[in-house]
Amino acid sequence: MESKTSASTGANEVSMLAIYAAAFFSLSITLMKGLAIPLWCISLGVPPAYMGVILSARSFVPLFLSIHGGSLMDQLGVRRTLLVLAILNGLLPWLYPVFPFVIAVLILELFGGLVSSMAWIGAQTALARVAQGDPKRAGRFSFATNMGNLAGPVLVGFAWKLGGPIAGFGIISLWGFLLFAAVYFLPVGDRPKEPITSWKNLMPKWSVYRQAFVMLKEPGVDLVVFATFLRISAYSIQASFYAVALVHLGQDEFNIGILMGVAGLSSGLATLLGAPASRLFGSQVVVLIGGISTAIIFISMTPYLSGFSIFFTAAVIFGLGMGISLPLLLSVLSNAIPREQQGLSVGLRSTANRLAGVVVPIGLGVVIELLGISHGFLVIGIVLLLVLIIGSVILLRRAKRLSGVGA
Repeated sequence: MESKTSASTGANEVSMLAIYAAAFFSLSITLMKGLAIPLWCISLGVPPAYMGVILSARSFVPLFLSIHGGSLMDQLGVRRTLLVLAILNGLLPWLYPVFPFVIAVLILELFGGLVSSMAWIGAQTALARVAQGDPKRAGRFSFATNMGNLAGPVLVGFAWKLGGPIAGFGIISLWGFLLFAAVYFLPVGDRPKEPITSWKNLMPKWSVYRQAFVMLKEPGVDLVVFATFLRISAYSIQASFYAVALVHLGQDEFNIGILMGVAGLSSGLATLLGAPASRLFGSQVVVLIGGISTAIIFISMTPYLSGFSIFFTAAVIFGLGMGISLPLLLSVLSNAIPREQQGLSVGLRSTANRLAGVVVPIGLGVVIELLGISHGFLVIGIVLLLVLIIGSVILLRRAKRLSGVGA
């Protein structure tokens, strides 16, 4: 009996190591492309408004298919789905330098955004399945994610400076194949999956979407989805026009990679502070709102700064705001949703991510086209802060009212 327990624990720890590795190589692909694609667009001479459309394209398809993708994870199995996604993440980056046309970049971002988004959903679903809401493991997962966000952009920036677009996209391709290696060691699943007998099994079902949106009635889920939207809005600024702003301010590709990477490092360290900060302030909500506000402010003020050391400090503080909120979002959502619906719940949260990823780059691109890059960042920052404050007040009052009804 003891040996069985020991073997089970050992297998579980191996699974967690594979999940942490998948976290390292999954979300970071999006941030690496957040450096590479703006640089590629600049080299192709794309105007800001068009660039905003291209940079939002990566989130457009996932906006409609994230819930379905999360459902597929539950239906077909996380490992089986992720293996295919990892291979695609390894192959797609090579198509950018092969087809140096604006329309090709748009199409690749539409498809590539879906692939990288689904890979990140898979990593989160694997965590939810194995860790089952354990905040310590959620913190380690977040830490691994942000370590990937540190290493990835730095390597892309360094490679781009030395070898240009081919070297930069080559690093992103390598990341995809390393993700495949990590996914290979994920647990197969706790129940056999049905074989795919028809293409209809892969098509979206309205009943699944309705089931996901019903989750918004659950206490805490509405706040998590709202907070996710605002948090990823700040991230979307970094993953779209941040590199453009820094090029405008005289920074080279390697420096930009360092700045994006150090934000990932700061964010990774800050993920370990989520639980202590919640105990200190006596509220997870205060930490969430404070962290997101900090991230929005310090990314929006980028065009008004000067000097690498100042950019470095702002990137660290931005990362702090981003990182301290992530494990709280993951832990609250995991605890609020039954285990068999974890993929669906992650898909719901990812839908909020992708809505921000569509709206923010397009809006920022248009405002930059009209008012210039400095005013563009300022306007978007003010709007996001107002939405955060007003929305938080409304949702907290709703939660208080519902708890009063149930009392």
